[in-house]
Amino acid sequence: MRNQIEKVWQRWELAQFELDALKKVSVEKTLNERIAADSNSISAENDRFFRTQMTQAGYQRLLAIASIDGLAAVSHLCRTLNATSKDHSIPTEFTRLFLQENYLAPLNRQYSTYFNKMLAALGMDTEPETYFDVVPWEVFALHNQAFLLTREKNYLLQYVGGLLYLEVAVPAAFTHYQVAAQRLRLPSVVINYWDLHTRLHTEDGYQMLDKVVLPVANQCPQQAWELVLGYDQQRAMSRRAVAAIASSVRAAERAERAIAKSSGAKN
Repeated sequence: MRNQIEKVWQRWELAQFELDALKKVSVEKTLNERIAADSNSISAENDRFFRTQMTQAGYQRLLAIASIDGLAAVSHLCRTLNATSKDHSIPTEFTRLFLQENYLAPLNRQYSTYFNKMLAALGMDTEPETYFDVVPWEVFALHNQAFLLTREKNYLLQYVGGLLYLEVAVPAAFTHYQVAAQRLRLPSVVINYWDLHTRLHTEDGYQMLDKVVLPVANQCPQQAWELVLGYDQQRAMSRRAVAAIASSVRAAERAERAIAKSSGAKN
């Protein structure tokens, strides 16, 4: 049943891309152009909203949704290492970078630990499972996509391309959240997480292109276009997820205003 559902889902996702055109691109040139466009944009409406308008109630909703990243980190790590260990076209540098970011960092830098501290600092429940009901399906789709691509060896180049997009886009997104936390005068632990992982992803992003993605493209020239497909698909799905998160954050803010208005009327 799972395979049947995912087969239909993947056809729907892939239908949004001109695969024949992607097969003809210069991989290095195209990825460099993508990176230049995606690395520091702040023009998107949702980015401006997070950075300049989001309230504390909205920030708490954002944090609730983001907390499932820490919950999925260990499973994601195991699947990725298992997948890359079976494919000799993936440089060992990829494994080193991935471990550095997700597992071998000091305990106080790991995702799950930081999210626990951030949730506690804002007086929220520290169990990520508490927030499953408010996580948009578009966010779950991102996690499911990662699990699918690491489960099937044929998808591994797409997965690597997708990770490159994340290394490029995460610093810009996290900077918006950091600026919002500073504007709202939230506890330092909330601000420090975004700052730390912005720097970590920025460092790894440059290394990943030069030491992982381009060597893979040179080693697998016939399949190298799949790196661009993975990048583009991750970008499209991530933007869809960000839009859904922004919508959820706005809904949380409207709910808070409605409660405040109701309380004011009673008084």
